[in-house]
Amino acid sequence: MHALLAAILLAFPPQSCSETSGPTTALGLYKPGTVIALHDGFVDPPPISRVQCWWQCHGSAFTKEEITRHLREFKDKGFGGVTVKDTIDKPRDEHTQSIKNIDYMSPLWLEMFAHIVKESGRLKMICRTRLGSGWNAGGPWVTPQLSTQKLRFAISEPLTENTVFEGKIPLPKEDSPTFKTFQSGEAFVVAVHNLDTKGVDLTKRVRPDLTMNWDVPKRSWRLMTCYSAPSYWKVKSSSSSGAGLHYDHLSMAGTDLQMSQVAEKIRDKIGPFESTAFDGFNCDSWELGNPTWTPGLRDTFVKRCGYDPVPFLPVIATIRDEGVGRKIEAGKISQESARFLYDFRMTVSDLAIETHYARIARWCRRHGVAFEAQAGGPTVVPREMLKAQGAVDIPMGEFWIPSWTCVKIPSSAAHAYGHRLVGLESFTDCTPNPFATPPSRMSHRADEAFLLGGNYLNMAVSEYSPQVAGLPGWVHNAGPHITHTQSWWPLARSFLDYLARSCFLLQSGRPVAHVAEYRSFQTAKASLWFEKGENLSKWPKTYTFDWVNDDLIQNHMSVNNGRIELPSGMTYGVLHVAPRPHGTMPLSTAKRIVEMVEQGATVVLAGEPPKQCPGLVGYPESDKILRRIVERLWGDPRTIKQAEFDRFALIPLVEESNVRPIWRLDNQKPFRFFHRRTNDSDIVLVVNRAPRNVDESVVFRTRRPVVEFWDATTGEIRVADSTKTKDGLSVCLRLPALNSVFVVLRDQHTPGALPPRKPMHATSQMPVSGPWELRFPSGWGAPEILKLDKLMSWTKMDHPDVRAFSGVATYRTEFDVPKKNAATERAVLDLGDVKELCEVRLNGKVIGATWRAPYRFELPEKLKPGKNTLEIRVANLWSNRLAADGALPEEKRRSRMAPPELYSRFKKTRPQTSGLLGPVKLLFE
Repeated sequence: MHALLAAILLAFPPQSCSETSGPTTALGLYKPGTVIALHDGFVDPPPISRVQCWWQCHGSAFTKEEITRHLREFKDKGFGGVTVKDTIDKPRDEHTQSIKNIDYMSPLWLEMFAHIVKESGRLKMICRTRLGSGWNAGGPWVTPQLSTQKLRFAISEPLTENTVFEGKIPLPKEDSPTFKTFQSGEAFVVAVHNLDTKGVDLTKRVRPDLTMNWDVPKRSWRLMTCYSAPSYWKVKSSSSSGAGLHYDHLSMAGTDLQMSQVAEKIRDKIGPFESTAFDGFNCDSWELGNPTWTPGLRDTFVKRCGYDPVPFLPVIATIRDEGVGRKIEAGKISQESARFLYDFRMTVSDLAIETHYARIARWCRRHGVAFEAQAGGPTVVPREMLKAQGAVDIPMGEFWIPSWTCVKIPSSAAHAYGHRLVGLESFTDCTPNPFATPPSRMSHRADEAFLLGGNYLNMAVSEYSPQVAGLPGWVHNAGPHITHTQSWWPLARSFLDYLARSCFLLQSGRPVAHVAEYRSFQTAKASLWFEKGENLSKWPKTYTFDWVNDDLIQNHMSVNNGRIELPSGMTYGVLHVAPRPHGTMPLSTAKRIVEMVEQGATVVLAGEPPKQCPGLVGYPESDKILRRIVERLWGDPRTIKQAEFDRFALIPLVEESNVRPIWRLDNQKPFRFFHRRTNDSDIVLVVNRAPRNVDESVVFRTRRPVVEFWDATTGEIRVADSTKTKDGLSVCLRLPALNSVFVVLRDQHTPGALPPRKPMHATSQMPVSGPWELRFPSGWGAPEILKLDKLMSWTKMDHPDVRAFSGVATYRTEFDVPKKNAATERAVLDLGDVKELCEVRLNGKVIGATWRAPYRFELPEKLKPGKNTLEIRVANLWSNRLAADGALPEEKRRSRMAPPELYSRFKKTRPQTSGLLGPVKLLFE
């Protein structure tokens, strides 16, 4: 069994794969469906491009009626699918006490899940589920023997020198190893002089009664028993019925157990996945500690590294990041021990990738569905997260409110290993008030994630909350709470359509990057958050890069006419070799870089040359060979040397390379770009990152004759004015503050594209000053109708339930248009300021909806002279109502939230400006 595990690990590493098709009509990633034309998918994005959500199902307290109601709400507002997540039970009150939780994976749970899949299919939505309850994979079926294993230690007192030790080996009080575990290679006795140096393996001396005999040499020695024991780490955020231990992610037996208890039971219930809307499984980030053992690890290590790890195992007891407790002995680790730790950690990492991520992905592909996972952190397993992300079908990162961004690793992995979708846990909000984030702020964060390569959004928190639970009902402990209980849900469609249109374009064709930036991700500090914050302001604007790893350089890169190519289709003009940790580089990587230089690749070498190989494999001869290779590499006049790592210094080199950016931009302009290419179009996302309007020209290097603006906010496609230059086309980009647009360069005009729009030069304007009629929905204490002579924030009005109102209210007014204004060719309605979302009707017709400034609407037809009627629906955030109710006794609250303890979050919340603030006016040209 152990030899078989090692053979599989070595013979079947994660392979590059290539997804070449664009988004399709299929309800799933690998299911058959028609590839959607660019224009059609922009007008009506398919489910695979629309926002998905992690559907937080508390205790899985389902009814079929509620399932159908929830899914219909998701569909109506523009969601593309749900990932069912059984999670923490919710407390009951007098309204919900009759609602029963459903035991996770019970026959009734499977029946409800089958109903979710059936209804998803009927509504043309995609359905996935977690591979277990809560965050990480495990459950009540996981026995201690098949759970995550840790290497434990028991150490003796110092032995007397030059004597014969005769007695019991050191043993722990709990989870003590047996003689059988010593025989099977899962427990060992090592004599150590210093814990950070190589010891002496005495395991064969252990007798059945767990005693041993040993002639103690000179120097001070102690005996250490190193043995495997369950970690007893439990699944986080699970329901009470789904609670249990993590399964052993380094073991095929552990993975197969989890698949048999979840995946195979679901398949037995709903039948072959190909004929359903079910599209696979999801795993959250690796938040289950740092396993340090699994059955057969010694044999696997020997086959991989060529030497026995047992004499070095005591070193692990000294390392805090292995999670084994306090340091038994402090002190600097020897070089030999540090090299062993590298080999050990990478063996564990490769096991995690192969037996967990890749094995699940292969199971899913056999059954025609996808495996989506945050396969790389936030802790230090797997060490090689770029390779781990490449092993799954949908590499996944995340971005939070306000600023935590972890997108570059999964997008680099997707590009390099050939995956079309870059999944993102989106808008996670763990701030004290997760109801205080407006969609305008969310869109800024989404644009940033798009620039980093993300293109497939999963709302982190969309709760299942039964109707009788009230509003906002059952609430998860983090946001963004994007579900039917959200205060602005009735106006959410325009925001979700914006995200869907953006994702569709960013899933089409192939990404274009210019630099492959090599980092060895095989380090102790490797995690999903490789460069915390992924601060775009510190990265060049004039080119883009992907991170690449040792696996890609050693096994997948080729050079063709000076271009660095990958089987995924990615092409780079420059390989930027960034600083190695501790001055190391794997020997095979160095050899391959030399070959690439000889084949014509442009290679930039940053910092001091590496002086040693990581690990003990081949040591010390490996270091001597490396130094000879590095001397040759750094001395080669064809390579470019940097004294220190500097991305900005690459700008002239990239401009001169054979993979130049399609845009030409000086670094002072606040635009950022992300580029994808199809057979007949170049799709360039342009984001204005400045808090001001920008009107600047950008040259696009293209031979395509047509330039169009595709506005994901409105869904409008409009021909752009352009001027030919020697490099291509100069295009004027007029972008409001913190807004974006897609510049699409095409071979032919898009049918139905609107003519160019000139800047608005108003020759006259007319205030729409009221009086206003403001209507509130019933049941929240606010008067049904208020008469307003002027616009102001709801928080400044006299009535306390207006000041506290959260939801959607409607403004209505009438105004007279003079004949001369009605005759003008162009009119724009400017609402001034709105908090937060709005939908506008003019004379009974919807003319637009938006969630961010500028709140301006081009009128689609001429105004009629005389009386016109304007209606504006405005939604604000939950914060004001929840803050007001938090100060009231439970019986006087108008909202209902479970658990009620969450009201305490809002005690210090300041009133948030709400409503239509204006000034409202009509502009005429």
